[in-house]
Amino acid sequence: MNGDIPLPENPPGETGREGEVSRPIPSVPGTWKTPGTEKAPDADKGPEAAEKESASPVRDGVPDAGNSATGGTQEAGGAPSGPGTPESGERPARSGTPDAPGGEPVRSPEGAPSADQDGRPAAAKADEQVSALHNTYNTTVNQNMYGGTGQGGVTGIAGFAPAPRGRATGPMRQEEIALLLRHHAEPDAFAEALAALRADHVVTLIGESGTGRRSGAVALLKKAMDGGGRVIVLSPDITLDQLAEREFHAGKGYVVLDRVQEGSLNETQADFAWRRVQERVHASRAHLVVTTRPRMERVLPTSVSHVAWSAPSTEQVLRLRLRLGGIPEETIAEAVKLIRPNCPVAKAAEVADGICEGGAPEEVWNDYDTGTYDTVQRWFLAPGRTMREVLQVTTVAFAAGSGIRSCEELFALLDAHVGRQFAQGAAGGKANAFSNSLASGATQKGNDLAAKRDGGAESALFDRRRAMLDIELLALRQVPMGAVVREVVEFATPSHRRWVFIVLCGLFDSDFWDGVRKWLGAVLSEPEAPCSPGTLAGDEFEVSLAAGLAMLATKDFEEVVGKYLVPWAQGHAGQRGQSMAVYVLWYMCQSDLGLDTVALDIARGWARSTSPELRGTAALAFSGWLGVRFPSDAVKWLWHLIANEKGQGLAAAALANHFALLVHHDEDTSRVLGLLTYRLDRLPARAGRSPMRSLTYQVVVTILAIRDASGRPVALRRFVLHPEGGGALLDLWAKAFCYRPLRAMALKAFADHLGALPSLTESTVDMGRALGRGLGERVTDPTERRALCAELKRLTRNKKPQDAIRALLDELCCDEGC
Repeated sequence: MNGDIPLPENPPGETGREGEVSRPIPSVPGTWKTPGTEKAPDADKGPEAAEKESASPVRDGVPDAGNSATGGTQEAGGAPSGPGTPESGERPARSGTPDAPGGEPVRSPEGAPSADQDGRPAAAKADEQVSALHNTYNTTVNQNMYGGTGQGGVTGIAGFAPAPRGRATGPMRQEEIALLLRHHAEPDAFAEALAALRADHVVTLIGESGTGRRSGAVALLKKAMDGGGRVIVLSPDITLDQLAEREFHAGKGYVVLDRVQEGSLNETQADFAWRRVQERVHASRAHLVVTTRPRMERVLPTSVSHVAWSAPSTEQVLRLRLRLGGIPEETIAEAVKLIRPNCPVAKAAEVADGICEGGAPEEVWNDYDTGTYDTVQRWFLAPGRTMREVLQVTTVAFAAGSGIRSCEELFALLDAHVGRQFAQGAAGGKANAFSNSLASGATQKGNDLAAKRDGGAESALFDRRRAMLDIELLALRQVPMGAVVREVVEFATPSHRRWVFIVLCGLFDSDFWDGVRKWLGAVLSEPEAPCSPGTLAGDEFEVSLAAGLAMLATKDFEEVVGKYLVPWAQGHAGQRGQSMAVYVLWYMCQSDLGLDTVALDIARGWARSTSPELRGTAALAFSGWLGVRFPSDAVKWLWHLIANEKGQGLAAAALANHFALLVHHDEDTSRVLGLLTYRLDRLPARAGRSPMRSLTYQVVVTILAIRDASGRPVALRRFVLHPEGGGALLDLWAKAFCYRPLRAMALKAFADHLGALPSLTESTVDMGRALGRGLGERVTDPTERRALCAELKRLTRNKKPQDAIRALLDELCCDEGC
């Protein structure tokens, strides 16, 4: 099945349906190390090659960016290759090892446990750091985004998916394609692209986000294949060399969405690489569509057609959707007459849906007007608008869904960083963004806003809470929490939040944004700042801030990446800042802002960096929703980080948590299990220890031993729920049990996990029999079999459920008489 997944030599896959929500994990602080200048791996060397010096210099602890957007150094040789192996030249990790399931640290190849200054294993701290990260984000998202009230959840996040978004790569389901193409309107460039695809079997669509490139690519493939054939989505991280070398199957369509550009290729090299891709696809009698954003180069490769792609007209989309919805022509004509100037195609689609649901065209268009950019801009430019009001709206833009008290405290801190700065500028004759009416909060207390109170009879003392709630863009909503009700501040119309960021970018210069950056840095790092970490207010603020920065990135990408993500990922704001950088990437993957491939590009740049902090942040990012969205890339880059980290254990813990997240969110785990199987199979047949052998088995034991917050063993749960696809897990258990240095740890974890069988299945005896039979088929050496049986009998002597354990031992040990 996985032959279509964009990793060469992929192992057989397994699929299943679990439908579980993510697990809450206890939040425990982690550790930090200073930036270093570790060598980047040499992609030209073979397996387990020696290290080579990186050609990229490091200045002030920050690598010169081969990709300026990511802050990471790009190595010569391009992207990783191989199943789960980012580079053919891998290096063993030194000293640090995963934590043992039984409580004792796994020994390094040298025989000494890897521990930090306080004596605790580094891998244990790494696991706590990854677990805390998942707990804060997943719990807050589940409660405040998916389970909230009103559109967008209680955080007022417009554009947030109504349910966790699954993988973006792999074979597309037929129902997914049907839904995507149900309302597809062919733009003007469609005929040109289709002719090129039919002639050359490859075409590239160049267009901005939001122009319908994804649906256009799938529509082109289906037409070129006369409606038949499967459509397989490849990773946007795939290189031209990998495309030219991968296997394409006749009669199938392949699409690469938002392919990441390779800056190392000049025009001649790029043209040659594209020619190789075209010849490969054509010879395979397959079809390939690649989408990308406009590039800076003026000269495009000529070996493959590059078609400029734009969205169909607003009127075309509106008419098509209304006709498909069975709306009478006279109603369609009325709706078309009401089309607003500069109306985006996506909004026209929403209007059409509203009319199809029974709304009158004029009413639906009026509802659309309330959530537009023009509405927000008019508010900002209204006569008499004060800087205090602007800063209050700015506060909620970054902290939507926070409690009213938190918003008040956050506003006061923002006013200290930005408001007084603008007041001083006005006093000194410096022009502000709006006019002289924009003064700081300090100069406005007791003036016009005080008069808004009941008849002006009350005290002139400024009521910050009343003033904030008087702003028509904002609303106070009540959120039930058990027996109590919390009040949180949101945008009255969720879509206003994104428009606020766009308007702010157009109105204010770098002085304003420098103040905002200092404000957010203070919130994250100062001990007495509001929304402290580990609290409900802190968790809500962090996830809401991630959403705000993702929205800001759609307007000012360089500001978000250069001033927030890279410094935070490098540790300039401590571990909380690192978590925030990860949350922003995760939100990009879960929202419909069209930034998921951008998040992947940022993370892979960090994974290639010489900075341990950037690599650690990349590992955390791939452990969560970025890895769910791009599973093949996650295992590829996590293994790259595992093979190159020096004892921290963070990447191994990240891979284990990635596996747990996949299991709990109904996603395919075959890439993780296939990675481990592939790595074990690549080890030399000779006995004895080697750094890579020890490292690989340590990662295997870490993943087999991981539990969720309720104590359920993740690997055993996966096997119980989907025994038909459990062969890969049985292979890993069998190999771990036969690896002498870690046998005791693997067996203890397995024996302990058997006690959870009653919580996983009612058929404990049948499951025990299946486990014993499967292990018996794989552990065929008589000596190993006897040792395994003896140790399992000793470890399970007093454990329950005894009937299931007895059935397992009967199957496993029946031929040995033990």
